[in-house]
Amino acid sequence: MIDLKWLERKSDDGTLNTEIYRQALKNRNFPDAILNEIIELGRSRRDLMSKAETAKAQQNKLSQEIPKLKKAGEDTTKLLAELGTLSGQVKAMETEAQGADEKVRDLLLRIPNRPHESVPVGHSEENNKILKTVGEPKVLSFAAKEHFELGMALDVIDFDRAAKVTGARFAFLKGAAARMERALIQFMMDSHSAVGYTEMIPPFIVNSRALIGTGNFPKFTEDVFGLRNLDYYLIPTAEVPVTNYYQDEILDEKDLPKMFCAYSPCFRSEAGSYGRDTKGLIRQHQFNKVELMIFAHPDHS
Repeated sequence: MIDLKWLERKSDDGTLNTEIYRQALKNRNFPDAILNEIIELGRSRRDLMSKAETAKAQQNKLSQEIPKLKKAGEDTTKLLAELGTLSGQVKAMETEAQGADEKVRDLLLRIPNRPHESVPVGHSEENNKILKTVGEPKVLSFAAKEHFELGMALDVIDFDRAAKVTGARFAFLKGAAARMERALIQFMMDSHSAVGYTEMIPPFIVNSRALIGTGNFPKFTEDVFGLRNLDYYLIPTAEVPVTNYYQDEILDEKDLPKMFCAYSPCFRSEAGSYGRDTKGLIRQHQFNKVELMIFAHPDHS
């Protein structure tokens, strides 16, 4: 999540970080008007908290005066009424400040990170730059078939029966396809655990806090399958539980790196991808994956 305090500071050359980040959002084709709302809400929250503190100080002053006036036999009705008014104002300002704080946090969670300076600026994948090409594309002497055509012809992938028992974008892998996938998972887990990665099978269900921690929520809420009436969600990738493995813990730098190799099924709603690569195994709602995760000092990552 972007730090609001960083946004409000100036960089070494005197440029406001807000403007640096504004350009970064434009480079990512992300609407930058959201920054104005974030900065304004931040200022509003600070103003409200300052006014609330001033009112609290006045409250304390009156609270100290009232016992003295009562002891002197003087009427405190007016001061008690004023104290009640101040109390209501403080509560209202604190509630409004809390609302602004929650709104700022929600907006900061939705905006993306700055791209690296080396990333080309463009509007589509057509603006990508090829940095290196390895080998030559193989030229076939026959018309190549799609993987799903081969899978169905060999009777090792069955989409129709999966659609009956679940729905679209699911598949049964059978025979050689099932063995191949199992072998690939085993190969990835074995080859990486042999070179220092700790093998891990994480929970396949996480809570919303874990998804916020990896930036999936609130930006990609529609892409995740939730369990009814519970704060539980099927993981879109093992990255979510493994990234949160050390949640709320501080690691000693001398213990780094921490390396994990995690297998999990992944579940994604693929919201907004209708009509794109919908045939075959490319955009399934469920698939298997082996995730590599390293907790390391940025200078040695």
